[in-house]
Amino acid sequence: MAPGPRLVDAGRPRPRGTARLPRPRRRGHRQEAGRHRRRVAAAFLDVVVQKQGAELWLNAPLQDLVVEGGRIVGVRITRDGRPVTIGATRGVMLAGGGFDHNKDLRQKHHGIDGDPSGAPGNLGRPIEIAQDNGAALELMDDAWWGGSIAAAPGHGPAFIVGERSLPYSVILDAKGDRFANESESYVDLGHHMLEHDKDGPYWMVGDVRHARRYLRTFAIDPKNNTAMRKAGIMVKADTLAELAAKLDMDPARLEATIHRFNGFARAGVDGDFGRGNSAYDRYYGDPTVHPNACLGPLEKGPFTAFKVVIGDLGTKGGVVTDAEARALREDGTVIEGLYSAGNNSASVMGRTYPGPGSTIGPAVVFGLRGARHMARRGG
Repeated sequence: MAPGPRLVDAGRPRPRGTARLPRPRRRGHRQEAGRHRRRVAAAFLDVVVQKQGAELWLNAPLQDLVVEGGRIVGVRITRDGRPVTIGATRGVMLAGGGFDHNKDLRQKHHGIDGDPSGAPGNLGRPIEIAQDNGAALELMDDAWWGGSIAAAPGHGPAFIVGERSLPYSVILDAKGDRFANESESYVDLGHHMLEHDKDGPYWMVGDVRHARRYLRTFAIDPKNNTAMRKAGIMVKADTLAELAAKLDMDPARLEATIHRFNGFARAGVDGDFGRGNSAYDRYYGDPTVHPNACLGPLEKGPFTAFKVVIGDLGTKGGVVTDAEARALREDGTVIEGLYSAGNNSASVMGRTYPGPGSTIGPAVVFGLRGARHMARRGG
């Protein structure tokens, strides 16, 4: 059976036999996206488990695939510590997420341990099992990168989206220099952090107006704030010179960086990185601030710095699939009976972040396409 077209990143050269994906431009609000994810999960549980009567097994990790005549016909799992083999007449869908919490795989493919915000169970074993059974993998070196506030002891990292686009703040490297457009997509910012200095540290610095005017989701919990202060993740000072000393930066260099940025903020044009030039940037800006909703001068103390690390919302690498979510070998042929969707598969978005839903959207679409393809096959 001939494989269907591969779906490739719209920003990369398109080989023969591939389908180009549209590139959406707008991004949604993180809270609204979270509600959509919860609704999808609730709908799945309602329809599949409660109404259709499917059994939902917990504590049942995948161990291997069952192969007969070159076709995947089942899975071997461990359920509550006991080995179990399950037959699958129509196919097996791998939807076990990426490998964001597997430090060995992160070091192998990314060169860092990572500071993930995804599900702790995302260890990548289904991806490895698919590869062991002949599946091709792509984008293993990439992730849904972004900046995260470093984790204090007893807490997790806080992925930052809207806060870094708001006025009266900048993100700096360890020397006190800006290195990127703070309002760009989180994937682009993560790529720039990796390219600039994958070891960091980085700091998000804001003046008192950033703290008083805006909701900073990472600084809501008083216990976490106390833990961040004790761990040196949250640092406050009355002046930039004092802040520089606490962050082990050259005070003159930090003050020069902020002085330059403040000039851009007053003019309304970021002459270095173009922050706020696009509607994409301004989505999370403050429309009451003029002339640029993303720019505000840092001039009123006290100043607060939060340590920023290279975080992510999941990994992008996984099984290469066709338009029906069927797993492909390196030569492009289909592995009969094996399907993959979500972060278990290589992202159809390539190395970009087109907009909101870039993970859940393809997971739903290709999960459904794979299920319909199985259904057409019959029992």
